[in-house]
Amino acid sequence: MWLYHSLLALLTPVILLKIRRFKKTYQHYRAKEAFGFWPSVEVDLWIHCASVGEVLAVRPLVLQWRERFPTHRLLMTTMTPTGAEQVEKAFPFAEHRYLPMDWRCSVKRALKKITCKRLLIVETELWPNLLHQAKRQGMRIDVVNARLSERSFQRYQKFSLISRTLFALPDCFLAHAQADAVRFEALGAKKVLVTGSIKFDLVVPPEVFQANWRRQLGSRFVWVGGSTHQGEDEILLRTHQALLQKQPNALLLLVPRHPERFEAVYALAKQSFDRVALRSQTPLEQWSDFDVVIGDSMGELMHYYQASDMVFVGGSLIKRGGHNPIEPALLGKTILVGPYTFNFAEITDQLLQVNGAVRCQDETQLESVVLDLAGQASQRYRLGQTALRFAEKNQGAVTRVLAEIDFR
Repeated sequence: MWLYHSLLALLTPVILLKIRRFKKTYQHYRAKEAFGFWPSVEVDLWIHCASVGEVLAVRPLVLQWRERFPTHRLLMTTMTPTGAEQVEKAFPFAEHRYLPMDWRCSVKRALKKITCKRLLIVETELWPNLLHQAKRQGMRIDVVNARLSERSFQRYQKFSLISRTLFALPDCFLAHAQADAVRFEALGAKKVLVTGSIKFDLVVPPEVFQANWRRQLGSRFVWVGGSTHQGEDEILLRTHQALLQKQPNALLLLVPRHPERFEAVYALAKQSFDRVALRSQTPLEQWSDFDVVIGDSMGELMHYYQASDMVFVGGSLIKRGGHNPIEPALLGKTILVGPYTFNFAEITDQLLQVNGAVRCQDETQLESVVLDLAGQASQRYRLGQTALRFAEKNQGAVTRVLAEIDFR
């Protein structure tokens, strides 16, 4: 652990700057909790989610748990203020705390304030000091929706002395797929079960259909760049320029992954298009007056997807590993991905195998596919329905997780 603590000490100035930025940007951010200064809390279950994506992923599990144990108390922790906002919106019955940064003193200080026997960690957010301290307090630790890409596996293997200690601490890993399970076992996990992805059990919120953004946009062709990163926005904007040559009424909804990039992406779009709007400043009924709308909002990605004819899933044209393709699949949308999908490798590969998505290897191919499918409504419908059937067929992970874990 000395190596981990040395690296953590070196990164402390960066962590402090991040806390300062959060405090400056988000008025509701409680910075003192990041240092372990928690109010006392007594709960039956503690769930940790890194940020927005994990909060949304765990929603089906929390709601089914709540139905079974309506009087049980829940604590949810996040690292980010945007994650906290989603917890407040999705789980108003839950207590929320910001997870302390993984300094030993901060973690010990926070955990002295909690009475709880069970910690669930969503995906693979493994902090050594948190795990050690939770085990010392007698908590059972389960990692839910656990996934580990080959790339991350290779990184952990380079530090096997730390890794084997770290991966032996959770009581159980409930893995996405068999490939993930094999990697966890190779890194020293004590117990690994394959339960599938709880993200398939996502229920599209009723308000998405009630709001029905698609109805407001009429018959024009609408496509979404969802959860995009730097290096992808430029490509999507150039592709949209080419699309407008064939379909002058087309609309691009460009939704950056991180809120700190909203303004930069808006400025980037303004360099190429005269008619660019921000979601936060433009009523939905006026979107038809624009070529590009920047989705500068959090927690509305399903609304953007519902409004679209076709979805590009971000993080996949660059080496970020791609984001979740299940959300657009559950809405029956045509799905495009880039060459880098290692974060959801098994899900994406299976989706591609059943012709429920289209992979675009580079900008040239993306432009070709977008221009081609924009004019083929029947083909888009077939792709979307195949994606929907695939997603529905793979549901049931939440039931399997609930069966494996005693939540009483």
